[in-house]
Amino acid sequence: MSGEAQINPGRQLEAEAQQRKTFAPKKSQVNTGRQVEFDYLKGLFIPIILIIHAFQVLGGDAAPTPAAYQITYITATMTGSAIFLFVMGLGSTYSKRTEKQLAKDGIKLIVQEFIWNVLAFILPMALAQLLLMLLGKETAWDTTRDFAVMMLQYINIFFIAGVCYLLLALLRLAKTPTWLYFVLALAFMVVNPFLFMKDKTTGNAVLDYILTTFAGGRSAVSLCCLTHIPYVLFGVGFGKILRCTQDKTRLYGLASIPAALIVICYFEHAISANGSLDALYAFSRTGYLYPSALKSLANCSCIILAAALLYTLRNVISAVKPLHNLLIHFNKKTTPYYAIHPFFFCFVNSFLCYKAASPLTCVIAAPVTGVLCRLSILIWERLRNKLHREEQTV
Repeated sequence: MSGEAQINPGRQLEAEAQQRKTFAPKKSQVNTGRQVEFDYLKGLFIPIILIIHAFQVLGGDAAPTPAAYQITYITATMTGSAIFLFVMGLGSTYSKRTEKQLAKDGIKLIVQEFIWNVLAFILPMALAQLLLMLLGKETAWDTTRDFAVMMLQYINIFFIAGVCYLLLALLRLAKTPTWLYFVLALAFMVVNPFLFMKDKTTGNAVLDYILTTFAGGRSAVSLCCLTHIPYVLFGVGFGKILRCTQDKTRLYGLASIPAALIVICYFEHAISANGSLDALYAFSRTGYLYPSALKSLANCSCIILAAALLYTLRNVISAVKPLHNLLIHFNKKTTPYYAIHPFFFCFVNSFLCYKAASPLTCVIAAPVTGVLCRLSILIWERLRNKLHREEQTV
């Protein structure tokens, strides 16, 4: 008999099936699980925010600003709120939320921004002034009133996240390909500096108000919406790539090369243009709110480099259980911590009648506020669970 005739037909079919399986995409090859490096990265967001906001709200960043804080600020704002928006965009690629749900969440966040403005800023300021009255101390109701008027119109991360969710819903409906997210992000980075409303006016007060809401330029706009859209878009694009990669080590290795070059170019430009730490700090403060295209690209690059480093160190970090648990806790509770912490800072600021606190006070206030936030979250969760159990028993 010939060699071909001796082949077992069943084995041949099995071999062909195995060959097809080898070249077909495997579900196990798709990177759909938790991305621990971004869990860690988002977890780092809270302690960074606590220390920066302690100085900003309590006035510890008033001149002369401590060099240690200046260096911390310059380093931290190479990511800062960009982390939150980048990870939000990345997370949307793993989310099962529909376009309708994204849009609904976006509207909720925009509404929550203004509720948050009252509860986290205006309320604690008023409570502190009432306490001063009860203690027979000097009050600052006029300043509190002025702050309250501004804070009612406050634009911050929740508003920006809401707008970005609405944008993502539209891009999903348009079936935007992965490459176009990167192109749109770069386009925003290049165009944004020409759109910022800092020191600009159209001559129409109503139009100025609308434009500054999105493009900055008035005191109530803490963070510029336009600035953060590229971070979300880059996050979506990177998330889509990450979701399909089988070799994250190789991906981060390749991505880290251009990212490092961009960061080096940015710092070479920033340091050469600013001859002292004070000048570099001032430059960084302006660049954080109104970044150039290079600064925005450097921010995204820093996020990639930080994620690559945390991915490399993931086994080391996970072995240090207290550190691992703390970062995962902050990651899971990012929104509550961000929402609650201004209450305590604003209360202290108002109680001091808006006089600048010492840098040491700010350093102490940051971890104390973190603990108070943790206790507030625990009390709220226990109360919510108790109410839930009571509803089930009815």
